[in-house]
Amino acid sequence: MHAFETCTQCGLPLYISSQHAWTENGVIQSRREAKQRLVLFECGNLDPLFNGISELIGLPIDRLVVDASRRSARDYMRGVVPEDVRETVAEGGVDLKLIIEPTFLIWKAMGYGVLNLVDIKYEGKEDDFITVLAERPFSVPLAVGSLAGSVEALVGREPGVEYEETSPGVFCITVFESPNPPELKSRLRWSAYAREYKRAEWRMERCSSCDAPLALREFKWDLANGSIRSTATGRRMVLTGPSIIDPVFEELEAELGETIPKVVVEAQRRFVKSGFFGVEEVTGEEGMREKLAVRGLGYLAYLRIGRRGVQLKMENVALPLLGVGLTQGLFEIAFGGESEVEWELKEDGDLLVEVIPR
Repeated sequence: MHAFETCTQCGLPLYISSQHAWTENGVIQSRREAKQRLVLFECGNLDPLFNGISELIGLPIDRLVVDASRRSARDYMRGVVPEDVRETVAEGGVDLKLIIEPTFLIWKAMGYGVLNLVDIKYEGKEDDFITVLAERPFSVPLAVGSLAGSVEALVGREPGVEYEETSPGVFCITVFESPNPPELKSRLRWSAYAREYKRAEWRMERCSSCDAPLALREFKWDLANGSIRSTATGRRMVLTGPSIIDPVFEELEAELGETIPKVVVEAQRRFVKSGFFGVEEVTGEEGMREKLAVRGLGYLAYLRIGRRGVQLKMENVALPLLGVGLTQGLFEIAFGGESEVEWELKEDGDLLVEVIPR
């Protein structure tokens, strides 16, 4: 199916609805591999968030971010590209360009930006490489890792990657064969989203043609420019795996200590209060339940909000630390002053959050 074909009823790209299932319990799953979870969420805060974490801990984290993205993209593309095709590519039985360029359409449909092939050498040798220009990537380190992971899925060889900004918003990325350092081989073996999800009785209204949630009509796919935007807020969105982000936080915690989750929440809270999100987006329990579910962030079991604080419970939660920071930041915007937040992430995927004024 061509990535640019759209549903005649709701306008959603048919690649998106044919490859991904929006379940009633707040989860977006790959139809080819149910263990591959995705989220549709605002991406403008990603690089500022990573930079904020780096500033708070005094260490760069780009390498971890690139590697987490690489692993997630590799696993996703292994589900998208049939095994026999990948075997043929690895054996040198097909021109890699014929496989790579269609993946650029997938890149656009997911809101990643635009890729253009600059140069490629693929002869099954150690000096093979591919160089592309990435225009307006949704996140620089995540986009770099996603490209490396896509190439790895196709050729079956561990990649190295180099990148630089050649003009504003345009990055030259080169992927080549390079075994990953031993310290990275033991990292980021993360499978928290492989668990069984809880069911929910709540139902979303769906398109009669492609079965996607009608709430997705809020978002406009600009396939030519590889972007997705909310028509309600104007913010750019991306459809990607939460497993490109959460493993980074877990690895930082393993290396630097149990304060890291608080650092992530604090970095998100600060960014929310900088004006990226607005309190008008808190539309009551039912409205928030739909907003969160259509983004694949989980099922909102309950939400109680007022001047005395916030209490919420999410089931099947994705990106929990970002959700905690968002909740705290929106509360402070709505009611002023500072607050304290406590949360508990349970093994079954439930997230409990409580925010109280300080």
